[in-house]
Amino acid sequence: MEVFAQDGRTPDDRGKVLTLESRPHSSRAPIRRDGSQVTPRLLLAEADRAARGLLLPWLGDLGAEIVEARDGDSLEQTLLAGPRFHLVIASARLPEPSALQVLARVRRQGVTTPFIVVTSVHGNMLRIFMSDSEGTVLSSRMVDGHNLASLITGMIDNPR
Repeated sequence: MEVFAQDGRTPDDRGKVLTLESRPHSSRAPIRRDGSQVTPRLLLAEADRAARGLLLPWLGDLGAEIVEARDGDSLEQTLLAGPRFHLVIASARLPEPSALQVLARVRRQGVTTPFIVVTSVHGNMLRIFMSDSEGTVLSSRMVDGHNLASLITGMIDNPR
């Protein structure tokens, strides 16, 4: 399993949760529906360094802990090993198994973590589809990358 930092380094302690650098405008944690605050734990699965470079700044507003995986195998292993994540953001183009295959496999094993699968990036626009914690697959949509943090905040719930 390969898990690496925002700058591409691989930590000696594989599987360690890596914190995205704080930004002055990201001091607030997302607020749950019950009013409590949470520091989100995200699993970002993207094989392409340039694509990770586009996604990470958009996630910076969350003040999240982010674990990164490069392929479908490490995505699946990390999800099943725990601790739980609030959300998975995965590229549809992961090396085998694909993000969709991993989603199907982990759902069969009882993982209810919501997924956002990024199918394409066009400038600041992302084409995504989402699977919520109940396993419902929501329709494909275009999202402005600058609004990705708001979308994620709305999807965050207690990790299971």
